[in-house]
Amino acid sequence: MTEDFDIIILGAGTTAFAGGRLAAAHGKKVLMIEQSQLGGVCVNWGCVPSKTLIHKAEMYHAARKGACWGLNLHAGKPNCTTLMGLKHEAVATLRGSHYQDELDHSKNLAVRYGRGHFLSPTSLSVNNQIVCAPQILIATGGAPRIIPLPGLESIKYLTSLNALNLTEFPESMLMLGGGVIALEMGQMFARFGTKVTILERGSKLLSEFDPRLTEQFRAMLELEGIQIFFNVETQRVEPRGDGVCLYATTNGNPVGICAEKLMLAIGTEPATQGIGLQEIGIELDQGGFIQVDAQLRTSVPGIWAAGDVTGNPMIAPAGAREAYTAVKDMLEPEAGHRIDHHFSPMAVFVEPEFATVGLTRQQAAAMGLKTVTTYLGLERVPKAHVMGDLMGGVLLTAEQGSGKVLGVQMLCPRAADIVHEATLAVRFGLTVVDLASTVHVYPSISDGLRQAARDNAHQQGLL
Repeated sequence: MTEDFDIIILGAGTTAFAGGRLAAAHGKKVLMIEQSQLGGVCVNWGCVPSKTLIHKAEMYHAARKGACWGLNLHAGKPNCTTLMGLKHEAVATLRGSHYQDELDHSKNLAVRYGRGHFLSPTSLSVNNQIVCAPQILIATGGAPRIIPLPGLESIKYLTSLNALNLTEFPESMLMLGGGVIALEMGQMFARFGTKVTILERGSKLLSEFDPRLTEQFRAMLELEGIQIFFNVETQRVEPRGDGVCLYATTNGNPVGICAEKLMLAIGTEPATQGIGLQEIGIELDQGGFIQVDAQLRTSVPGIWAAGDVTGNPMIAPAGAREAYTAVKDMLEPEAGHRIDHHFSPMAVFVEPEFATVGLTRQQAAAMGLKTVTTYLGLERVPKAHVMGDLMGGVLLTAEQGSGKVLGVQMLCPRAADIVHEATLAVRFGLTVVDLASTVHVYPSISDGLRQAARDNAHQQGLL
């Protein structure tokens, strides 16, 4: 028996729902195919659970940190069981209120649980049934990347998924990777009492951020007791009692490091295997990600893809915007709806937070743009002195002559919130004079963005 729909979406996470919601609102009969839980990785195993625990680790750290300010708080050992219970509660609440409730009240939106497999460009099998639609959106997301490391099969290693379900915080942990997941999870575990060692293949943390910011953060992590190795080439791992030992070279020198747990935090691989993509002619890149154009169209007419399955930027809001754009393209094929991630901000939820939007100086130069970049250390921001935390800064890149804001990077408290002011400036072509002449609340961390814009305007002779 074959069942027909207007649009089929593979997945039922943040990306899929954004597309399904729009299509259903336009009267389209939409089927989402989901092999696991509503909400996908972000709600169930990623953003929501990790940020819940990261926030609690920040509170726990603040309690101990207050001693040097005369706040005589005493932080006992964290209760992992209670914390995991809070995480589960947050996940269940958001899954119900943001996904299940909407599904229950939408007459045009349905979910079929199971694994979808393409039979043709317009049909899939799921649970031994065939479903068809003239338009299909692939939003299957991704999963933690696993490297072929000799000995890995002999140990119980962690990833960003199962590390959030531990019943106890380990005494020690080796963190393979120096990107977003490694830093967020590494700082969290360290603040809950785990001795964390970060092993990064490259020469710096967070390669997409300026060294003036990342080097400050590296120094802070080391002050918090986190050990960091760079230029690491892993060779093998092996069990050692109840723990694990990793053998590698760092800067060419052999090292062997043992810990209770090993966590892989080396990126995301796309969920593109085993669903019949190559059989119907959908082109993948070398990493297995689906290749799409600016309208999110794949190499097969009638099929679009969005979210982590298409590669960077692999963040939930960007995926949601991609799905929205893809469905708009389905609904209005002549309108030319396109995605441009130059306007998509991203943040790293460590403390203090990293955030960025737009172009770096190097990216702008590659596009033939002449720029002026200014850096403002957080010690120049009065609110930082009020808070007693002076580490961080704001980096602003503007077009030379016009003063048009091209990009901003920052490391400061609540950078994930403040970056939206910079996002609006980049998206709508505001200038450094516009930012510098806008009254900001005093004292506030966001005033640092105004000061950086003022410095840039002075440097260009625009003020």
